[in-house]
Amino acid sequence: ASHNHTRGRIESSLRFRASGARRRALLHGPGLVQPRQRSVHHTLRIKEVQRWSLSMSLRTTQLSITLERLPEWFQSHDRAQSLLRVGAWAGAYYAVHRATYALSLVAAPKNKRTPGGVDLDGPVPRYAGCSLRKVAAARAASFVHAVGSFAWNARLMRRHWNVLRDVAQRRPVVRFLGRALPLLAYDASNELPGAREALCCSLGYFVQELAHVLGNEPDPVFVAHHAAYLAATLPIVCSPRGWAMVSLATLLAEVTNPLQLSWELARAFGCEQVYDALSPLFTFGFAVCRGVLMPLAMGDIAVSIFGRDGGARAPPAMRFAYGVFFVGIGASGVWLAQLIRGFRRYRRKKRLNNNGAVPKPPRDRRPSDCI
Repeated sequence: ASHNHTRGRIESSLRFRASGARRRALLHGPGLVQPRQRSVHHTLRIKEVQRWSLSMSLRTTQLSITLERLPEWFQSHDRAQSLLRVGAWAGAYYAVHRATYALSLVAAPKNKRTPGGVDLDGPVPRYAGCSLRKVAAARAASFVHAVGSFAWNARLMRRHWNVLRDVAQRRPVVRFLGRALPLLAYDASNELPGAREALCCSLGYFVQELAHVLGNEPDPVFVAHHAAYLAATLPIVCSPRGWAMVSLATLLAEVTNPLQLSWELARAFGCEQVYDALSPLFTFGFAVCRGVLMPLAMGDIAVSIFGRDGGARAPPAMRFAYGVFFVGIGASGVWLAQLIRGFRRYRRKKRLNNNGAVPKPPRDRRPSDCI
């Protein structure tokens, strides 16, 4: 009986406590519990915001440190500087291209022929269907590069002439006609002032010009020529030596380009008198530079690269570039032969027309301006 009495008292006390908890819940409601939960969530949110702000401040600090070290990093990485210069020059030549195109639209609006009756916006089969307006804009950038690149490389070689002619630098290995060959130190250091910058200028032009050719004048010969120049010159830019070889080749190639561009556009725009006046000059200049001076220069470079004493070898970039340039010499010979043949055919036709005779159809019907 005592056991049952004790058990009843415990159960009644438990019921009283439960009823008291229910009364407090009914009187005060859940509002006492929610503020505590809200305060906990608010504290967690504050901690998350603090962590995020701390991480962002660390990232900002790291970014500022990186930006401060960026000039130092560029100064210690020549290849990054060279690629940046190439991109800048490509943008500059593209700006010349677009500016010329915009000026042509102002001078001669679209779908209107020039006073000479030339259609600037129609497709031209000679240029793979590209309009003459786009061709003229591209040739303007080529003209600027030809003049600027020739002047820059000529000044550069004159500036470092003592280094290029130094006997210790060029290491003569053979004598020909009383002169010690090679004539120049073609493996002079690319660290000489202005050497790598001049190469980047030409590379930037060829990048821009290759993009134009691929998009507007997909001539396989032009595409191969531009791609070969980029493939040969880019390793030279990234290597420690070889700028003199490229500079000499650029001088001999660009010296006739302004004349060639003027001659080409004179024919395209129907300026017959200008074309007649420029044809002999361009043919003679191209024959001398590409047919005589360029092969002699390639022979001298070959002596410098492959004729070294003691088994010394030139840098791989120079050997590869020379192989590409040697193939280019063969292509120049083909172009020169076609140019001379076309010039002779044109002069013969002109002479027969002046005499009133009917010219015979030419046996070779390939275009004479294939260069």
